[in-house]
Amino acid sequence: MMARILKYIVLICAFLPSFKGNAQINLVHNGSFEKTSNCPITLDQIKLAYFWSGIDSNATIYDTVLALCIPDLINICGTSLDVQYPFNTRFNRFPRTGNAMAQLITYNSKQDSTYINYLRDYLQGRLSAPLIAGKQYCLTFYTSITQGSAYAINKIGAYLDNGSIDSVAKTRCGLVHSIYTPQIYDTSISNDTLNWTKIQGTFTANGTERFITIGNFFDNDQTDTLKVHYPSLYTTLDGHIFSFYLIDDVSVIAADALADAGHDTTITLAATDSAWVGNHDGYVPCKWYNSSGVLIDSNIGGFKVKPSATTTYIMELDVCGHVTRDTVKVTVVPVSVGSSLFPSLRGVTCHPNPVSSEVTVEGAKGCEVLFYDVIGRRVLKSVCEEHRAVIDVSGLANGIYMMQFTNPATGERTTQKLIKE
Repeated sequence: MMARILKYIVLICAFLPSFKGNAQINLVHNGSFEKTSNCPITLDQIKLAYFWSGIDSNATIYDTVLALCIPDLINICGTSLDVQYPFNTRFNRFPRTGNAMAQLITYNSKQDSTYINYLRDYLQGRLSAPLIAGKQYCLTFYTSITQGSAYAINKIGAYLDNGSIDSVAKTRCGLVHSIYTPQIYDTSISNDTLNWTKIQGTFTANGTERFITIGNFFDNDQTDTLKVHYPSLYTTLDGHIFSFYLIDDVSVIAADALADAGHDTTITLAATDSAWVGNHDGYVPCKWYNSSGVLIDSNIGGFKVKPSATTTYIMELDVCGHVTRDTVKVTVVPVSVGSSLFPSLRGVTCHPNPVSSEVTVEGAKGCEVLFYDVIGRRVLKSVCEEHRAVIDVSGLANGIYMMQFTNPATGERTTQKLIKE
C-alpha cells in the first residue's frame, strides 16, 4: 500500500509544474537549454540541461568510451574554456538567445578504428506530449559552425520517433546512424561562424513521436563538405578531422498553432504586485509588443510584468512563416479596490475528499476549474458560478486528480488534489 501511495506522490510531483502556464506552444522541453541542474565543468555534460541527453541516455561522462559520443552543454556559468563562452577553446560567439547552447560533433573525416567510437554526437530531447497522427508540425532549430572545425558540412537534421533510436545507440553510440532519415535536414553547407543558420521545415506526424534527436544522420559519402581554414588559435588536434556545430532554440510547434498571450489579468498598485503574461514554455519563436507597437521582448513564451498603469501586451507568433497575434490586458487598480473586488483563491476548499459522485467547491466564484489525471490529461472542465458550487465527477474513473482553479479576472491560479473512489 505504501509503495502505491509513493507512486502517486511521484506522479503528482512530476505533473505539478504543468499548471504554471497556459497550453504549451513549443512541444520541446527546454528548447534553448536554459534550465539546468548545475553549471558544466567539462565536456560531455548535456545531461545537466533538463530533458536533454546524448542518443544513449544511459551514457555518462564516467563512461570511458561512451562519454566521447555525448554532446556538450555550453553555458555562461561554465567553469572551463571547453564549456563557457564567448571565448571557448573551439569558438568565440554567444548563444542565439539566453545563456546556454549545445555543441556536438557532426562529422569525422578519419573513419578508422582509432576514431570509430566517437565519430558523431547526437542530441536527444523529450517532447511534452506525443504528436498527433496526421497533423502537420513546424520543426525549427539553429546551428553555427565553430572556428575549431576542420570541415563545414550540410545534412544536419532532426529525427523524431518514440525513443527506439536510443536502444540502437547502446551499441552504436558514436557511429553514423544512416538507417534513420530525419524529417528535416539542411541541404546547404553551413559555414557561417558569425551568424546562426535556421534549419526549418514542416512534416506530418505518425502519432508515435515523443523524442527529437539532432545530428548528422548521413554517412560521409552522402555528406557534402567544405574544408575550412579558421584562425590557428582554435586549431586543436581534433580540429583537423572534426566538424563541431553549436545548436540553439529548438522548437516543434503544430503548424496551425495560434499565438496565446494568456488570460487578461488584474493587479493592484501594491509594491510587490506583478502579473505573468503568456505561458511558461521557455523558448518560443515570438515577439512581444506593447500597445504602442514597441518591441519589449522576444523568443520567450511568457514573462513577468509590473506596469504602473493598465497595459495591453501583444504576442506575435511565427510558425514556419504563419504569423498570428494575440493580446492580453493587464488592468491596474488601487490596492483598496483590488483587495475588495478580487478575493484570493487561497481559501478554496473541496469536500468531500475522497469523493464518489459530487464534489462541493467553496471560495472559487467565477473561476474556471480544470481536472487533470496523473499523466497530465485534461479530463473535465467546469465553472464555479457561485461561491459554493457542486461539480459532478461521477463520470471520472477512480484515481487521483489535480483540480486547477483559474480566476479569469485576476489571473490567479491554484490547485487542489482530489481522490475519486
